[in-house]
Amino acid sequence: MRSPPPPPRGPTPPPRGRGPAPKPPVKVTVPRRASARSGPAWLARARRLITEPTKEWAAIAAEFTTAGPIYRSFLVPMAAIGPVAATLGTIISGGERSSLAGTYQISLTDAVTRGVLEYGLNLVGVYLLAVVIDLLAGVLGGQGNRVQALKVAAYGSAPYWLGGVLGVLPKLAPIGLLLGLYSVRVYAVGLPTVMGTPRQKTAAYTALASAGAAIIVLVISAVLQLVVS
Repeated sequence: MRSPPPPPRGPTPPPRGRGPAPKPPVKVTVPRRASARSGPAWLARARRLITEPTKEWAAIAAEFTTAGPIYRSFLVPMAAIGPVAATLGTIISGGERSSLAGTYQISLTDAVTRGVLEYGLNLVGVYLLAVVIDLLAGVLGGQGNRVQALKVAAYGSAPYWLGGVLGVLPKLAPIGLLLGLYSVRVYAVGLPTVMGTPRQKTAAYTALASAGAAIIVLVISAVLQLVVS
């Protein structure tokens, strides 16, 4: 008589005290959201150009773009800071304006007209500065490129644009112009990085580009004085 077959055996239980190796935890990366406190992108870029210019210029130099996005995403709001602040300051003060030459009175109508005209001339002036920077690059051994030159002219002028906000208080407007001189430092960092000029020619390039920017600002001021006086 045959004995009954043994019952089927299930899976062998793990040895006592040893279980299956625990799986490593899965790391989930949650994308960071832009903080509302950082403000608009154009203002954040201006801040980085002042606080960490070397890093920001490296990012700018590598960006593939055209003149249109530079104007739309940065210049259109930045170039409006000074004219809008000066117009509001004139209205608040009852027609008072201040400059490096002194304080003078201007009608509210002329203040608005001057603000609109100055805004338009600012946008044109940046392009003229880009032409100067592009031409100087060829002379000083850099890589001539109009879009790259426009990057320097637009982004490098960030301290000048931001200084214009003090125009809302007419007495402080001249201080805003002096703060704009920090643009020279920002140019000095950006020119060799963006335009590819030799480092030993940075000082000359910066001096010539800054002189070109100063001349353009003086021409804009003269035009405003002739048209709105």
